[in-house]
Amino acid sequence: MRPAFLTCLLSLCALGACSSLPDPATDPYGLWMGRLVTEQGTCPTEEMSSLRIRGHEIVFNPGMTSSTLRGTYRKGDQHYLADLTDKGMNGTPYRQAFDGYPVGTAIGGTYTSPRCRAHVSLVRR
Repeated sequence: MRPAFLTCLLSLCALGACSSLPDPATDPYGLWMGRLVTEQGTCPTEEMSSLRIRGHEIVFNPGMTSSTLRGTYRKGDQHYLADLTDKGMNGTPYRQAFDGYPVGTAIGGTYTSPRCRAHVSLVRR
């Protein structure tokens, strides 16, 4: 077999597999993984971040840290919102937020905290 033919065949197989993925705009349920990309400040980029949508619950874990951001999902929503407000070291509120939305077969989003701002592209696992 020619290498060019084999490359084309493998590419077509990969495209066929991708086209059968459910659209997150209509079926966002499941586990989504991706790595944060820092836009400003210091973000937890060393580890993967995860988003889980199950039933009416949204859970986002930025960079596999101990922070768990939670939100509520309603079927048909096009935004996936989760947040967490803790007390900072000086007693002031420390708010973290995730705002996600469907982008093709992925979920894109923005993670913000007082120390950082990052974007992320999450794929279904």
